[in-house]
Amino acid sequence: MKTALAVGIPVAVLALLAASIWYVAGRLRTLFGLERRWPLRIGVAAAVVGAAVAMLGTARLAHPLAGVVNLLGGYVFLFFVFLLLALLGLHAIQLRWTLPPAWSGVAAVSLAVAATGAGALRAGSFTVAETVIRLPRLAREVTVMQISDVHLGHHRGRAYLARIVDETNRRAPDLVLVTGDLVDSSAALEPGVLEPLAGLTAPAYFVGGNHEKYVDPERVFALVARNGVRVLHNEAVETHGLRLVGLDYMNADEDAFDMHPSDDTRTIRSVLPSLGSRSGLPSVLMHHSPVGASYAAEQGIDLMVSGHTHAGQVFPFTLLSGLAFPFDRGLHHEGAPAVFVSQGAGTFMSRARLGTSNEINLLRLVPGA
Repeated sequence: MKTALAVGIPVAVLALLAASIWYVAGRLRTLFGLERRWPLRIGVAAAVVGAAVAMLGTARLAHPLAGVVNLLGGYVFLFFVFLLLALLGLHAIQLRWTLPPAWSGVAAVSLAVAATGAGALRAGSFTVAETVIRLPRLAREVTVMQISDVHLGHHRGRAYLARIVDETNRRAPDLVLVTGDLVDSSAALEPGVLEPLAGLTAPAYFVGGNHEKYVDPERVFALVARNGVRVLHNEAVETHGLRLVGLDYMNADEDAFDMHPSDDTRTIRSVLPSLGSRSGLPSVLMHHSPVGASYAAEQGIDLMVSGHTHAGQVFPFTLLSGLAFPFDRGLHHEGAPAVFVSQGAGTFMSRARLGTSNEINLLRLVPGA
């Protein structure tokens, strides 16, 4: 089953992309009264494939030109997605009401441009989302700032991280938990980019995500530690009346399918039991992806904090996020452990947000069942 999904999902995505290109080209030709078919089909295909290559081919590079190409590729691809949705929507309307073809074409392109622009504007800032979480055995209230999925690199750099650090310090949390995907390309490892971390006034802890693995995990961990943030590698520490457990990015177990699988042979199921437990303190688990909650429950974890999902980041992918992840945003407390998933402070693939927001998360842990 796992192998079938690993092969079937990429094939299905490529087939859907090919059908979308064919539809968009054909629909534009009809609406604007163009006679020649293949030049438009080839042009649309070249733009979409070129955008995908631009995004993926420059993702880990550090050169400023690679950053420009990456950003442009992301916006072109997102424009295509919105154009497809606009054309489908207007096509459905035209099945019932007669609309001028050229007007419909202009409207579809305009809607796609507007949606892309709105998404780009929303991606430039972040909010602070506050959540109250009750934990059994907690002696006193603990305030935690969770920072996840900043994706420093082509989409944002030192200045954005400095704003996050300043806002975090202004909220005066007891602890700061950084739950992975802090960096997104080698551009984030350039001198000075991660230095704002040294300005955090509260004790800070970090676990790696899948994008640290893509870039250079050992170098990232060294730079994070050099700037005063403790990196947790499958270990537990006691602080502020909590037992804090930090795991490297790994799969939930050996059998689970994951769209972003780890090459680590260890799993949450195999590692957590080896870390022991202490029933006297409430336990908080840091893992980049919100998977393996059942194994956390078996080990007495009270709260799991994660990111990774971006809550889908951009409509219509926001509709698919809940299908891909059992927990995709916010607080889930049906049984143990409670699971909190941040939408993330940054973006990947395309520097845009629509239907979601960049956020850092102020978690108020209070005593109670």
